[in-house]
Amino acid sequence: MANAELILDAANAAVFTQTGRYLSDVETAIIIGAIANQTYEQLAEDAGYSINYLKRDIGPKLWRVLSGALGEKVSKTNFQQALNRYKPSVEAAVRPPPAAPPSKQRYIDWGEAPDVSFFIGRTSELTTLTGWIVEDAIHLVGLLGIGGIGKTTLAAKVVQQLQDEFKIVVWRSLRNAPQLETLLAQLVPLLSNQQDARPQIDALLQHLRAHKCLLILDNLETILQPQSLGRFRSGYEEYEQMLQVVGETPHQSCLIITSREKPEVLATQEGAELLVRSFAVPDMQSEAEALIAAKGLAGTTADCQKLIATYGGNPLALKIAATSIQDLFDGNIALFLGQETALFNGVRSLLARQFARLSELELECCTLVREKLSGLHLW
Repeated sequence: MANAELILDAANAAVFTQTGRYLSDVETAIIIGAIANQTYEQLAEDAGYSINYLKRDIGPKLWRVLSGALGEKVSKTNFQQALNRYKPSVEAAVRPPPAAPPSKQRYIDWGEAPDVSFFIGRTSELTTLTGWIVEDAIHLVGLLGIGGIGKTTLAAKVVQQLQDEFKIVVWRSLRNAPQLETLLAQLVPLLSNQQDARPQIDALLQHLRAHKCLLILDNLETILQPQSLGRFRSGYEEYEQMLQVVGETPHQSCLIITSREKPEVLATQEGAELLVRSFAVPDMQSEAEALIAAKGLAGTTADCQKLIATYGGNPLALKIAATSIQDLFDGNIALFLGQETALFNGVRSLLARQFARLSELELECCTLVREKLSGLHLW
């Protein structure tokens, strides 16, 4: 094919034949970059996307779609030759309109977001959150739940599904407890295309109004006081002001937070019909069997159900246990259960981190439970 326009037309036709849709903006950017023999790193810099987003997520999916449409293995290095062979069928078909270059290029920065290429279940949760964010246009949503329940993974999947609804997507982890000024010094330049460097809440709000942005702040509990029912640590009170402003002030963007406990400012603003809402992430009892199967464990249905019940359907706890079952019991669930030792190493550490944040009343309740579990050799 002689030029980029013809290559884009052929790719559009192939994708449409396979999926019933045309190339998205980011897929078009990848095709254009590949035509110019750009690396993913160069393409990310030129097009304003994060390298992980292009290389780990969109790129592989695009080549798989083209492989299915063209009937041969397609990659970044051979797609032009494959499309050349596809050309006769393109010209015989109704030709799609030329692919328009991205008019307002999206910017996506995945930060430390996890890879969700392997994601099980959570259909109802995804439906609910998508409806809130897209249809109800809520300003602030909190994904809440104990450690390991899957808050971060669920947030990443929601963002992956909704990224094309927003011009700017930025993911940031608060695991290292940055001061708000430090965080805003990163966010404001990104939201303003490097035109504004003010690390201020009003600057953030200005750009949330100017562009449709999706922001994710993961691990908010690290800046909350342990055992204090959602109050911010000393020196982090400005985060409360930011959440209040984002929740109450008119704009066209959305902020998602994940936290092991609900911040007080969220509790005072939320409501079923309001633009601030919280979502308690449930366990994975119904989908946990698929997780166990994916880990390659062997056992009866009863064994699987007992293992799931032992860890309360907590995905992270199940993954930790599955690794030990593989390493120490050759994947045999029954042998592991026969040891009657459910708490060890990573699982104990996971629970210890959760207990460290509980109030005195919650700790008293846990002590009673612990005493009962001790009699069952589970602690």
